[in-house]
Amino acid sequence: MLPSFAENGFLPLGRYSLSFDEAESMLVSAPEFEDSATRAVLWDGLTRYLDRFLELEDAYIDFLRDLPLVQGLWLGGSFVTTKPDPANIDASFLINTRAEHAVRGKPGSKWLTTAFQSRNRIREKFGVSPLRIGYQPVAHIFEPKRFTPDQRTYFMERGVWDDWWQRCRLPDQSDRSPSEDSAAPARGYLEVRL
Repeated sequence: MLPSFAENGFLPLGRYSLSFDEAESMLVSAPEFEDSATRAVLWDGLTRYLDRFLELEDAYIDFLRDLPLVQGLWLGGSFVTTKPDPANIDASFLINTRAEHAVRGKPGSKWLTTAFQSRNRIREKFGVSPLRIGYQPVAHIFEPKRFTPDQRTYFMERGVWDDWWQRCRLPDQSDRSPSEDSAAPARGYLEVRL
């Protein structure tokens, strides 16, 4: 069952897990968005953006050994509201660092850097504002003293963006950047299964 938007136009607090098709159904194809001038175009841009990763996976399947390059995708911002015509799709991409290292230096792998290097350029080309989280599988989760620096960075990045996607900008603030006043969780976001 798809989550429903609250009266304020946001999802209730939390992270909601959906398939890619379910997310499209909820955020693009839903009746309340049939008159949207931007949602279908932005979703097409997100699809083209993701296709670049999938093309690398297909090209280097023998090196990846079933590891996905994109381990997960979080969607937030105005695209995950009832706003009819959002300007872009704000997204966090959990990039599997083992898979990333397996294809680095191979033809086409520059995309792994380019995809996150200039958010403005990517937003212009794909309509996506991407943020990267370097995904690390961690076995000893209850023993933080054993975490490597990369694992610590992963947990820090994951926590930062989980916190961010649950915040709302305060409408009466002249400075709309994050603040202590806007830090309390106020809405939900989507985890899209690929």
